[in-house]
Amino acid sequence: MRQTRTSDEQILYRLSLDFASHELAEALLARFRNLVGDLPASESHHHSGPGGLYQHSLEVALQALEQFAGTPIQERRPDGSLDSFQSARNRPRWQYATFLAALCHDIGKLFDMDLRVGDTRWRPFAEPYLEFVRRSRKSPTLNWKAERQHGNHARLSCLLLKHLLTADDIDYLGTPRVLKLIDSLVGSHPSREDDSPINRAVSKADQASVAGAEAAIAARPDSKAGWFLRTLQEMIVNGEIHVNIRGAQVFVSGEKAAVVVPVVINLVRERLRTTYKVTLPENVHLFNILRNANLVDADAEGRCAHKIKATVNGHTVRLRALIFSTDTVIPKSMLSTLPKTTHFEIDTEPRPEPVVEGQE
Repeated sequence: MRQTRTSDEQILYRLSLDFASHELAEALLARFRNLVGDLPASESHHHSGPGGLYQHSLEVALQALEQFAGTPIQERRPDGSLDSFQSARNRPRWQYATFLAALCHDIGKLFDMDLRVGDTRWRPFAEPYLEFVRRSRKSPTLNWKAERQHGNHARLSCLLLKHLLTADDIDYLGTPRVLKLIDSLVGSHPSREDDSPINRAVSKADQASVAGAEAAIAARPDSKAGWFLRTLQEMIVNGEIHVNIRGAQVFVSGEKAAVVVPVVINLVRERLRTTYKVTLPENVHLFNILRNANLVDADAEGRCAHKIKATVNGHTVRLRALIFSTDTVIPKSMLSTLPKTTHFEIDTEPRPEPVVEGQE
């Protein structure tokens, strides 16, 4: 619990430039804890343990405040002139809006949970979680709703602001920042000219918090990344996935190994499902897990599925692959047995644009 208290203190310290902001945030954090209690942030992904939603929310709020501190922002004064971030009279209000957007970005996930004490079901819109627990006097049973859909929680988050925001919060923020807060929570995408620094700060902070959690998860042998890598090696050793030959699914060149996707993912996924009763997440999520655990190479935008050119005995094919370090996927005992006439490289050549008939 010390880590949680430290995050509380650090957040309040960041908001201490304005007494009103600090005072509002201190009361709101107490209401937020009352709303989410010790619930997890996900079923089996990041911050899935008790208290995960609260801890993840604090991490994102703190990191968003740190990123927002150096973010330039401009707004119009009543006379029409521009007010810069450093001198803006509303700087503390924008900071508070950033804190709120980051803290509340995942509260819509409460609608993805089915919590019951006997036949009595918790309804998040009706009351905060801890009030339901106190009234029930028993610990609820948690199940995740089968019908939940990825991303829907963002649009539902605003429904729970009534448990968190008071009239004083609304008055302090003012209409422009309330609207930006709602935009951020529902996942809207404003135009480039009107892009909000709140959206950018929250997005980067959320990615950082998830990446930190996933790196620790992936290091566990029972993690999805651990299962994937062990099964991939097993299938390579057994000759079910071929390396460095024509038609291979894995190509090794020096210290790097290219694992062709989606074919290898599909092969490993089927083996895990039928033999070990383990289900891998969808490809995009699996790629993110591997990237956040620093197991695969990623470009500046975070994409880790690279276009490659693989050459075997002078024959070149273009493929898409995840790039691992060689010793992560190839057993050392196999390295000396691999064909040496094969290599691959990242394909940086632009593809020709398709020509539409009738155009010059």
